[in-house]
Amino acid sequence: MNEFQHPDSIWTWKSSVGKAKAALWIPYLQKLEKVKGGWKVIYNGGDVVVDLKQVDCIMMYGATGDLPLSFLDELGSKRVPLLIHRRNLPEAFVFTPGIKRDDADVLTAQINARQKATKAAYVSRTLIRDRFKGIRFPVAATFFKHLAQTRSVTDVRSMEAHQSRNYWLRYFEDLGVDDSRRSDSPIAAALDAGSFFIYGILLRWVLVHKMSPIHGFLHITSGYPSLVYDLMEPYRYIIEDAVALAHKAEPKDLTAASLEAIKESLEEEVFVPSHRTMVRRKNLLHGAVLSLRAWLLGDTQRLVFPIEGQRIGGRKPKVGYLIPGSKRLH
Repeated sequence: MNEFQHPDSIWTWKSSVGKAKAALWIPYLQKLEKVKGGWKVIYNGGDVVVDLKQVDCIMMYGATGDLPLSFLDELGSKRVPLLIHRRNLPEAFVFTPGIKRDDADVLTAQINARQKATKAAYVSRTLIRDRFKGIRFPVAATFFKHLAQTRSVTDVRSMEAHQSRNYWLRYFEDLGVDDSRRSDSPIAAALDAGSFFIYGILLRWVLVHKMSPIHGFLHITSGYPSLVYDLMEPYRYIIEDAVALAHKAEPKDLTAASLEAIKESLEEEVFVPSHRTMVRRKNLLHGAVLSLRAWLLGDTQRLVFPIEGQRIGGRKPKVGYLIPGSKRLH
């Protein structure tokens, strides 16, 4: 896979070997041409030849070129999702392969679970609990106590909104900047770009495991890939910590520096207490999809997202799934 890297484009799983695939970020597409060996991608600043058999997801940012129908046809035949985003658009445009039912029929289980208020609330508060346990600043124990008592998605969303307002004030204050999360600023743009980057990775695993990306639990509306944004919640700290690390870069370079920090963070090994194992941080994203799948299918009674933490001993709990890339500890 090492020859499948390029200095001007962004690839995940850069240390993967063998038959592993890569996710490709294309900045400011100009043109796509069919050539021997795949597709020649011409973007603002250079070009690269891509074999779609080696790609698991493509993300285009600030795209300005045209997309040949034959390119979209090949993406569909190889089941490669495509995401397109511009800074002036509130949401990414997503091309996804058709959803296929698997033998376990996790899709039906997903739809049934989100229609039951108690189950939808359970998933939602689990996501938000793990979201705020992963941030850089301590959160009052009373928040988690009250969150555990919520029994509707509406109440969970209300608590999340209030806590998020406090968090973002603290986040920007800690960076020493007078800013707003929603302002048109380099920091906001870097946060959005990082979110889009992680979004593409999660979308791939949602599709691979035959779930519907548009039927979320916390993010209720089904007009966009809401499940992907659900599963991003416990791992948003990866984005926010990377931007905080890179924020001293020149404003014009902040997004690129932040994305590079995210890539490096995803390759780091972390301990996962729920599994008593070491994994690369990128595998937590795959594990999040597997955890929801295991719970939906009844393989485990508790929804346990793989969250990094301090190394501890003891017997490994039964969580109903394995995190890809786990390392046995001696």
